[in-house]
Formats: sequence, C-alpha cells, structure tokens
Amino acid sequence: MTDISISLDRVTSGDALQKVEQAIAQLGPEDELTISMEAADAHDADQILALLSRSNFDYQPRGSHNGKEYLITARRRSE
Repeated sequence: MTDISISLDRVTSGDALQKVEQAIAQLGPEDELTISMEAADAHDADQILALLSRSNFDYQPRGSHNGKEYLITARRRSE
C-alpha cells in the first residue's frame, strides 16, 4: 500500500483539481490519498469531494487536532 499526501494552497483554483487528478492517477487499488488544506478553505472543498466521488473513491473529511487544517483521506471503492 502506498500513501500519497498532497497539500492544496488555493482550493478554488483549477490547479487544485488538477493536482488531485494527478494524484488519483498514481494510486493503485489499495493506496490511500490524503489531501490537506487550510481549515478556512474547507467550505470550498465541494469540487474536490465531487471529483473523488466521480472517480470511484470513498473519502473521510476531518479537521486536524490543532484546528488549522482540513484533511480528506480517500481510498478507491471496492468493486
């Protein structure tokens, strides 16, 4: 199992979606993707969550312990 972590600076930019798409392309069936962003940007994560859903991923969003980060952990759905 490989874990890939990416950090997004501007969630609303097209670059953020492209970065997530590139990470998804590298993931195998048992791999996990962790996406981090500033907690203040969490309300803009809808496009990323929609992309994960369309790409056949289950995901779990959560806040960090310090309240400054918003994290999304994603894995491919089992077939």
